[in-house]
Amino acid sequence: MSPSERRDPEETRQRIMEAAWDLFRQLGTRTTVAEVAVKLGMSAANVYRFFPSKQALSEAVCSHVLGQMTAFARGVAAGSAPAALRIRNILLAMHRVMRDQMVGASRVHEIVEVAIQERWAPIETFENDIAHVLAGLVSEGQAAGEFGPGDAQALGLVTLCACSGIHHPVLIALYDAPDADPTPEDIVDFALRALGNPKGDA
Repeated sequence: MSPSERRDPEETRQRIMEAAWDLFRQLGTRTTVAEVAVKLGMSAANVYRFFPSKQALSEAVCSHVLGQMTAFARGVAAGSAPAALRIRNILLAMHRVMRDQMVGASRVHEIVEVAIQERWAPIETFENDIAHVLAGLVSEGQAAGEFGPGDAQALGLVTLCACSGIHHPVLIALYDAPDADPTPEDIVDFALRALGNPKGDA
């Protein structure tokens, strides 16, 4: 038994996902389970003990990466700043993280496109989780008089959809150029104005 196989199972699982993410960034969808195993100095059979297929491993990596963004969004949402500012910070932070992972990283871009086209479960979970976070902030903003009336869940979802251009792997580069018009900030601010309370009622 190799040293890697004697590790705590959860630690081994995390190491496999980290190695896979590393290789995905280098090789994209061509990455194989065997290559992940070689990188870790373990057998492919041991990788399959934790992930029954390459698809399962790919989705687990996707879920882990997106889960970090969800955790960040929830942390921002738990703050005390005005709801509009918290929504703005979440949406722009998501843009920056995705921009850093997508622009100039064609292999990652390639995997994310496949994940979106095939509607991998982690993608849907992420979108639902972020929409739920935004809905909670919309509800807070309505109670404070920042935002107008309406169904908070629906408004949270459409706010996320309105900013999809600055988060989508194909479109994100268009809004990151120095001369971009509109800028990511313009798009988020437009969505926030749409949420605004025109009467200023508390």
